Amino acid sequence: MCGEFEHTVDAKGRMNFPAKLRDEFGEHFYISKSFNEKCLTVYTKESWEALRESLKGQPSKIALPIERFIFGSACEAEPDKQGRIAIAPALRAYAGITAEVVVVGMSDRAEIWDKAAWEEYNNNILPEDIAAMAQELRI
Repeated sequence: MCGEFEHTVDAKGRMNFPAKLRDEFGEHFYISKSFNEKCLTVYTKESWEALRESLKGQPSKIALPIERFIFGSACEAEPDKQGRIAIAPALRAYAGITAEVVVVGMSDRAEIWDKAAWEEYNNNILPEDIAAMAQELRI
């Protein structure tokens, strides 16, 4: 999953989910708060289940707050016949989503950003910072 896709959110909180990503995500996926940035993370059914499994058996003092944050706020998404998905009001508020969004493909998941927040993020990240991070990860 890769690419950036700009869309608008209507008055009912619906947006057109990119056709390219719909093909990869399938008919059923999950949307939750991102724990890295003020955006939303979209998970395939498989990546959602993998996340759930990775938290099973972890110390509850650490796992429970993560589960509350991710799963407590999540909503299931099924595109309608027009390819639209509904984003819950609480999720839109968390990510500051009003009218324009950018959907970013992220390998096995995607992110949904308020367009202005995405532009600000991109304006503040420097190529040399990315290069240093890549070097640290040895990629």
